[in-house]
Amino acid sequence: MAARNAREQEDFGPEPRSIDLREYWLLIRRRWLSVLVLMIAGALLGLGYAYSTGVSYSATSQVLVSPVTQGPLNQTAQVNDLVNMSTEQAVAQSAAVVNRAAAILGVPRSTLQAAAAKRLTVAVPTTSDVLQITWEADSPRAAQSGANAFAKAYLGYRSSYLSSFVNQLNTTLNDQVVSLKGKIKSTEAQLGTASAASQRGLNANLDLLNSQLSTASDQLYSLPTYNTSGGTEIPSALPLSPSGIGRPVIIAIGLILGLLLGVFLAWVRDAFDDRLRDPAQLERRLGVPTLAVLPPDGRPERDGGQSRQAPEISTVAHPDGRAAEAVRALRATLVAMAARRNVRTVLVVGADASVSSSRMAAELGAALAESGRHVLLMAADMRGSTLAQIFDIPSGSGLGDLLIAGGDPETLTRQPKQAAGVALPSAIVKRLSVLPSGSHAAAAISVLDSGSMVKLLQGRRDAYEFVLLDSPPATVVSDIITLATHVDGVIVIAREASTSGRAVVELRRRLDQVGAELIGGVLIAQGRSGRHRSAGSQGAAAPDPRIGRPQPADRLPQGSDRLPQPVVRAVPDGPEPPPPARGSTARRPV
Repeated sequence: MAARNAREQEDFGPEPRSIDLREYWLLIRRRWLSVLVLMIAGALLGLGYAYSTGVSYSATSQVLVSPVTQGPLNQTAQVNDLVNMSTEQAVAQSAAVVNRAAAILGVPRSTLQAAAAKRLTVAVPTTSDVLQITWEADSPRAAQSGANAFAKAYLGYRSSYLSSFVNQLNTTLNDQVVSLKGKIKSTEAQLGTASAASQRGLNANLDLLNSQLSTASDQLYSLPTYNTSGGTEIPSALPLSPSGIGRPVIIAIGLILGLLLGVFLAWVRDAFDDRLRDPAQLERRLGVPTLAVLPPDGRPERDGGQSRQAPEISTVAHPDGRAAEAVRALRATLVAMAARRNVRTVLVVGADASVSSSRMAAELGAALAESGRHVLLMAADMRGSTLAQIFDIPSGSGLGDLLIAGGDPETLTRQPKQAAGVALPSAIVKRLSVLPSGSHAAAAISVLDSGSMVKLLQGRRDAYEFVLLDSPPATVVSDIITLATHVDGVIVIAREASTSGRAVVELRRRLDQVGAELIGGVLIAQGRSGRHRSAGSQGAAAPDPRIGRPQPADRLPQGSDRLPQPVVRAVPDGPEPPPPARGSTARRPV
C-alpha cells in the first residue's frame, strides 16, 4: 500500500460538523407517517373537544360594596366601618347567596349549586371595593340573567345581614333607654326623703343617668338613617360574542400539539433506531466523507443465500438512468481522489450482508472502463463472490488457484462480453477484465495475507489503472482486515434503513487498528431515487481531474470503439502519471 504523509491522510477526513437544520427536516421526513397521524389525531381531538363543550357566553355584573356610612356605627367606639373584601368575595359564592339566586332565577337550588361550581366566578380587583360576579352560560341572555341574579342575591343577603344588625341594635338601645328611665325615676324618689348630705351624691348620679339617657335616645333616633343596602349594583350588559377560545383556535392548538408530540416521538424513535438514515449519519460513524448516494439497486431474489439471477449493471442496462448517472458521479469522485493520492487498488466492503460488494465493484468497474480506463475486477470474496455470475464468465480457475498453485494471472483473467445478459459496449469490453475467485476459493482464504497475495496485487497495480476487489460482508472481519492492509484504499458500502450505525463504527475501528486507509462511504438509498442530496449524486458529474472542466456525459455510445479526446490540462496536484504496461505490452494513456 502506497505511503502517505499526514496531510494526505487528513484530506480523507470529513469536514468539521456544524449544526444543520436539514438533519431535523430529514428526521421528520423519515417519520412523516407518525408525525402526520399524530397531527390528525390532535386536530380531531381538538375538534371533538370544541364541539363537546359547545359555545359559551360570559356576562359580568359588578357590585360596589359600601359600609354603613350614617348613624351611630360611625362612632369608632362602637364598630369599624371598613369592609373586608376577601370575606365579601367568599360570601358572594356561599350557599346562602346561591339559594337566593336560585329563587330569583326560578331554578332548583341543587341544580344551581352544581352549576355554580363550574360557571360562577367572583373576582376582586386590587385595592378596590368592587365585586366582579361572572356567570357563564350557553346563551347570551342566560349569561346576563345569571350574573345579574347573583349580584342581586349578594346585595339582598348583605342588606338582610345589615338590617338584622340594625334591628338588634335598636332592641338594645330601647332596652337601655327603658332601664335608664327607671333608674332616673328611682333616684328622683330617693331625693325627696334623703338628707342634705345624701342629696349631693344622688344629684350627681341623676345627672349621669340623664346624660346616658340623652346619648341612648340620640342613637335610637338616628337608627333610621343607617345605610343597610350593602352596596350598589352595576348590571351586566348582554354579551355579543362567545367567550373563551373559539373552535378554530382549539382545533389549531390540537394540530400544533399533535405536531409537537409527533416530532418528539419521531426524535425518540430515531434516537433508539441505530440504522443509517442519511449520508450525514454514515459520514459521522465512518469518519470519512460520503462519496455518493446511489438510488435503490433492486436487490435480486435469493434462494438459500444465492441470487437466483445476476443483478443488472446500471451503466450497461440503463445507461441514461439516474442510477447510471449516480455511479458515474461516484466514478468522477474516485478518479479525482486517485489522481491526487495515487490510489490504484481499492477494496469494496459491504457494511453488512444487505449490501453486495461484488455488484458495487462491478458497477464502478464498468463506469471506469466506460470512461477509458483499464480496470481489473478481482474476486477477493472467497466466500461468495458473484462477479463471475454478473459477467457470465467461467469461474473454474481464478484468484484462489493463483494464491495456492501460482501461475500467470493473465491466463486466468477474463474479458467479459456481457453483464446480466446485456451485451457490453466494445469500449468496455476492451478495458474491463475480471479475475474470478476460482475453484480453490475456500482453500485460499487462509493465504489471503500471504506474500503471494501482496505480490499479485503489486503486479496487477502496475498493469492496470484501477484494481477493484470485492470482499465478504463486514461480519467476516478476518478476510476484510487481511485484504485492507494490501490495498491503497477502502470504500464502505451501506444501505439506508438496513445497515446499523454500530456495524459501521465497529468496521471502522477494525480498519483503524490495522492502519487501513478509508477513502469514503457510499449509501444505497431506500425508496425514491434522488431522495438524498450529496456531492456524488446530484445528476451533474463532478470535475474530471484529467480535464480542467466538468464532464457531464463522458460515457461512450454503445457499440463505439472510439473514446472522446478531450484537451488534457494539468491538475492542481500534478499531471496524471501514464499507466504502466500490462504484462509485456505497453499502453499509452487515454
